[in-house]
Amino acid sequence: MKITTSLALFLTFVAMPAVGQSPLDGLSAGDLADGERLFRVHCARCHGMAGEGGEGSNLVRSRLKHAADDQALIDLLSNGIPGTGMPAMWTLDENQRTRVAAYVRSLGRLEPEEMPGDPVRGGKIYSETGGCPACHIVSGAGNGIGPELTTIGDQRGLDYLRASLTVPADSQPQTGGFKDYLTVRLRTDDKSVEGVRVNEDAFTIQVRDVSGAIHSFRKDELQSFEKVFGHSLMPGYGTVLSGEDLDDVVSYLMSLKE
Repeated sequence: MKITTSLALFLTFVAMPAVGQSPLDGLSAGDLADGERLFRVHCARCHGMAGEGGEGSNLVRSRLKHAADDQALIDLLSNGIPGTGMPAMWTLDENQRTRVAAYVRSLGRLEPEEMPGDPVRGGKIYSETGGCPACHIVSGAGNGIGPELTTIGDQRGLDYLRASLTVPADSQPQTGGFKDYLTVRLRTDDKSVEGVRVNEDAFTIQVRDVSGAIHSFRKDELQSFEKVFGHSLMPGYGTVLSGEDLDDVVSYLMSLKE
């Protein structure tokens, strides 16, 4: 089986010396290719052929909620996740589960890209000029109206990051790697609110506005209720930042890794 680019890239990581030993250290290209084969047979029905998610979680990310490290990921495959649809993979032996874990880890690795600008200067623009912490969290600092960006450099490449700054609506994540950021507009007798949907059921809806405040409404009390698909509350910075400034902010975002 021909090894994929992501698997070849992953080999460079497992070969690098690290402070802590990982059970994935020393795996060969053949082991990783076999892990991909086993994943497609046993896991793809729920997680998608490329790990992009479906009935099961999206695995194309640097951090996995139930697997903080490589050993935890192998243990998860061995024991499943009680109370969820994730079963224990008893049909695979320990070596096979280790290969599957290595393939899953490879899904969250991006190919190295050259930064277009200065990440240090870009960090200053992000914090001081762009006003980005008003909506995004990086390492605990900022507000969580938009997606957290602490490890965005592990999750998104240069082209996506540039597009998210210049035409944010085109890269608006309705579902998938980020939680739902659907924009909604509501009007009652005495106020109008535009924000991000936090939760919704048949009778109520909760919305977070751009200041971070949470509003809860009963649907039968609304005069109007609109779901605005393909829209982002984030402003486009393509005409606000110079080309050099934009390159620097993109570089800063690329530098945010685990």
